[in-house]
Amino acid sequence: MPTADDRPWRRLDNIPPLVYIDGCLALSIFECQSVEGAGMMNERHQGVLRAIVQDYIRTAEPVGSRTISRKYGFSLSAATIRTIMADLEELGYVAQPHTSAGRVPTDRGYRLYVDSLMDRPPLSREDLERIEQQVGPSATELEDLLREAGKLLSALSPYVAVALAPRLRDNRFHRAQFVSLARDRVLVILLAEGGLVHHKTVLVEEPVTQDELDRMARFLSDLLKGRTLQEVRDILVTQMAEEKAQYDRLLAQALRLGAQALAGEGEADVYVAGASRIADQPEFADVHRMKSLYAAFEEKSKLVMLLSECLRGEGCRILIGSEIPVEDIRDLSVVVSPYGRQGQTLGVLGVLGPTRMDYGRTVALVEATARLLSRSLSEQAA
Repeated sequence: MPTADDRPWRRLDNIPPLVYIDGCLALSIFECQSVEGAGMMNERHQGVLRAIVQDYIRTAEPVGSRTISRKYGFSLSAATIRTIMADLEELGYVAQPHTSAGRVPTDRGYRLYVDSLMDRPPLSREDLERIEQQVGPSATELEDLLREAGKLLSALSPYVAVALAPRLRDNRFHRAQFVSLARDRVLVILLAEGGLVHHKTVLVEEPVTQDELDRMARFLSDLLKGRTLQEVRDILVTQMAEEKAQYDRLLAQALRLGAQALAGEGEADVYVAGASRIADQPEFADVHRMKSLYAAFEEKSKLVMLLSECLRGEGCRILIGSEIPVEDIRDLSVVVSPYGRQGQTLGVLGVLGPTRMDYGRTVALVEATARLLSRSLSEQAA
């Protein structure tokens, strides 16, 4: 999504630039001349659309002409505003739930708002300090940092936070470590060059000393270093079939431990925080809709597909309602941003919430969290 600095903004002089409503700032209205559909509307249309979206985000109630006139300081009659709202409905930017109701934004209306009419207020110093404390440089593993970042995003937004962990298959291995846990159990730790750590407890058929495990780990590290997941699997299979492995007990054990640790690995993992917050949104008071969303959150393959799709773009991505490629969660919007280490993208993190989310604040939160997490990971690797 283009940043505010990249877009040809033009301030509208005949619309009140700043209005305070119930202690909240209704930010200045802009027109983006390059957005599809914007050229079909005049400044009044864009101002009224922005007011409708802003009010509906705050109240979750259809917005009427009198509300627009009273709250947002337009020097227009209620009848004129009704005419403008009818035009917006005809253009597909708003809808009327029933005849006597006000208007609510459509996905198309939200898209125009996000791309051209939305302002992005800066985060408070308190919010930035909380994010920095939560995801600041530490010895914590990436998976734990992602969980903590998700909890914080959910608390600050307040929506459902999601984070896509790096896929093991996209990284090259660096070294292996084996740690004896019991007579029949060994902790296998595989470290990738990007800093990704994969560990798994595996069962062994016969006791192995820690000294033997260290020798096995050195052998496996030399064998696998610089290889991708698929290359590692192919090597392990080939080596296990060779005659030497039939007679070298430690070699055979090392190969088996490596193969067991990688069994079933390859797909990315998704961390979800604050799923219960969906129940707090009035749009999802219907039990059937809420159960459907919970089921989608439980079936992580759908979230992996969604977030992997977001990895293909650059910068912060916003998908609204029908734009989401996963049918079960098209009642929501997603705001995600990539995170990485030393310039290498590892995954994405962000939030899922109602299409009626506070996009300006959400984008600022997600971008700041991704930026500070990336900085922490880069400092760890330095």
